[in-house]
Amino acid sequence: MGKDKGNHLRVVTKEDRLTAKQEAFAKQVAGGAILSEAYRECYSAEGMRDSTIWSEACKLAQNPKVTARVKAIQAEIEADRRTRDQRLREHVLKRLMEEADRAETDGARVRSLELLGKTVSMFSDRIEQTDTTERSASDIEADLRRRLDRLLG
Repeated sequence: MGKDKGNHLRVVTKEDRLTAKQEAFAKQVAGGAILSEAYRECYSAEGMRDSTIWSEACKLAQNPKVTARVKAIQAEIEADRRTRDQRLREHVLKRLMEEADRAETDGARVRSLELLGKTVSMFSDRIEQTDTTERSASDIEADLRRRLDRLLG
């Protein structure tokens, strides 16, 4: 059996690590900074022409180690955002359930129940179409005209 070279954990060597400036650049880029601005922020770019800064920033961004780190940081940011969103969702639902049980007024209890119901799509204003037949644009247009004529009388 041959060795599987999939995504396995491995020891990070000195050669795999980014320099402090590369790490700072990766954080800036992952946070949404423009490449040239991130380069200026992290490297000594005083006296460099804009074209040189752009060129160096692009080279740095194409470095496989930097690219991998940017992606890893972005994944961490996204995971943190999802965690925060989930916690907020749970908090709001918990508070709505408490409000539905303990509100002082009937209106507040009903509104809490309504909002809880909406979280599970209990109340839907949309109309779902189940017609999956293939129609041409002219058939659809004719159908829409008939419906509009019927509505407008």
